[in-house]
Amino acid sequence: MTKNPLQQNLVKTDNEIIFEEMMKAGVHYGRGKKYTHPSMRPYLLKTLKNIEIFNLNLTLQKLNEVSNILTQFLKEGKTILFIGISPAASIKIKEIAEELNQPYMNYKWVGGFLTNFQTILSRLVYFKELLKKEETQELKDYPPKERSRIEKELNKMKLTYNGVKNLEKLPDLVFIVNLAYKSHITAKREALKMKIPIVAIAGSDNDVSQIKYFVPANDKAPKSISFLLDYIYKKVSEKLNYEKLKSNE
Repeated sequence: MTKNPLQQNLVKTDNEIIFEEMMKAGVHYGRGKKYTHPSMRPYLLKTLKNIEIFNLNLTLQKLNEVSNILTQFLKEGKTILFIGISPAASIKIKEIAEELNQPYMNYKWVGGFLTNFQTILSRLVYFKELLKKEETQELKDYPPKERSRIEKELNKMKLTYNGVKNLEKLPDLVFIVNLAYKSHITAKREALKMKIPIVAIAGSDNDVSQIKYFVPANDKAPKSISFLLDYIYKKVSEKLNYEKLKSNE
């Protein structure tokens, strides 16, 4: 039975549904107008009560573009370091990195992690040695005072290095949520210095003048970050599974 024109108008397109979900998650909200970085102006639609509003058409376009880039890197077996130190991003960045079997940093950025990676590698080796001693219960054989010191050190190292303990070389790409966050500014600077490509979720206060691939969106609210990372993960996993099925035919 053919639907009449009125019924057809009530049927929402996929994009309309996505835009509604984006609005509910607050993806369209930027920061106050006074914080706007000039490089983000092309992605803003308007200012509402002094708050910048993103053009969601461009946000969706960039979401798909970023998803394609990540898919390509993963298909080629390259390593993506996911970075989300801010409280709003830390839980979700760990989740997407683990789902994609990639390294992540979500507790604190270690200065020189990229620019002085050989030194960092020695720290990672030491960290894994301590983990092994903990696993084999070798630490129980240490004198109480020394064991207590090592356990405290190990617990601190777990927070910082757990997500990167299997990293043996510089990442091929870094993915950063919120380039304006203090420690992320350092991560961005190090990646640029080492000529490592950067992909980002960038708020209205972010400087994206040197960043080729980014999603212009609310990078401060947990709900928005969750929506964006879930969307990216869904697209990437769909593409990777499709490629896998295609190669098995």
